[in-house]
Amino acid sequence: MKSFRRMQDFDRRAELIRATLDCIADHGIQGTTVRAVASYAGVSIGLIRHHFMSKENMIRAAYRETVEMLTRKGRDVIEASDLPPHDRLARFVAASIGGEVSDPRLLSLWAAFMSQVNVDQEMARIHDEGHLPYRTAIEPMVAAILQAEGRTASDAQCVRAAIAINAILDGLWLEGCLQNPGEHPEDYVAIGLEATEALLQTKLPRLSKTKE
Repeated sequence: MKSFRRMQDFDRRAELIRATLDCIADHGIQGTTVRAVASYAGVSIGLIRHHFMSKENMIRAAYRETVEMLTRKGRDVIEASDLPPHDRLARFVAASIGGEVSDPRLLSLWAAFMSQVNVDQEMARIHDEGHLPYRTAIEPMVAAILQAEGRTASDAQCVRAAIAINAILDGLWLEGCLQNPGEHPEDYVAIGLEATEALLQTKLPRLSKTKE
């Protein structure tokens, strides 16, 4: 069974967060108790309460880490200052669908946390802080491509295009995590590139696996 924990890479608090993620992926949020996480991590209940004070804080910390895992590779692309506009968007599409984000256990976590976002204000804040900047980052990428091709678009048009591209990426990410035997995350990346090209009426480069 794949685990989110990499003990040698994280401090004790981060180890507990990863143990919480494992527990949520296996048992859902309702089945994730302080006692259960202590068992997963091989520590005392008191140690968990020392770091998080409550189950609610533990769950929120785990959600913040999930958002980080889902957006890390895409944010690396966003922050790379030396990429041509078409290459940047192609890499962003690949980072949002394939690679480490296509882990089905990440989908299990996402589904579990979504039930809490609408009922917990702190969870909603974490969601907005993590996901909204990620989506809005698509807008300047769209504008840069259009500018490079000598085309113009209003801010409103770029916003609409970004929302549509984000919806495409989210849907393909979901499908990729639920892939059938014989299908691969790379198949969904290719579909994402084709759909984005059709939406923007442009051509994006195809990236090797090592570049994605």
